[in-house]
Amino acid sequence: MLPSATKKNFLIFWLSGWALLFIIRALQPSELTGIMAGLDMEAHRRAGNASMVDTIHAHWQEKGVYSQALWSLVVDLFFITVISIGGILGGRLLQQDASANIRRVGLLAIIAHIAFWLVDYAETLSQLVQMVQGQGDDMLAGIAAFMRPIKMQLFLIGFAALVIGYIASRVIAARSGAKS
Repeated sequence: MLPSATKKNFLIFWLSGWALLFIIRALQPSELTGIMAGLDMEAHRRAGNASMVDTIHAHWQEKGVYSQALWSLVVDLFFITVISIGGILGGRLLQQDASANIRRVGLLAIIAHIAFWLVDYAETLSQLVQMVQGQGDDMLAGIAAFMRPIKMQLFLIGFAALVIGYIASRVIAARSGAKS
């Protein structure tokens, strides 16, 4: 059950989600963030097959960052949950607007965040299972690679819906106030 759709709850969850994302990225060593091109966390998401996942795991073991990668995925599950709840709450707030168009944008934000939550969980859990098992799995690597672009699009749609919805809501409210 989600918390009530208040501005305070929205801001707590949404901003906490962003904070978790920045913490995850800031605490990752260079071997996990892209400086080591081709063998980073993004490569793990895109690997698509067990052989590539095993190559990445071996590199992380050699560099001593395997456990950090594992914990990064665990924290990523918290990020996914918190940012998704924040997005859903934000969408529910938009659905309380007087404008039917703003309410539709709110519904879009809710749908995008729920779908993002599910798709990103599928991707991240596929990665996490491979890491816990200590070896790649073609099916799980394929799921992660397939889900990655979908989750990115859903995240962008949800984010844009919230930002556009809130800006439009404020503009409409300001214009209505000016006409009174």
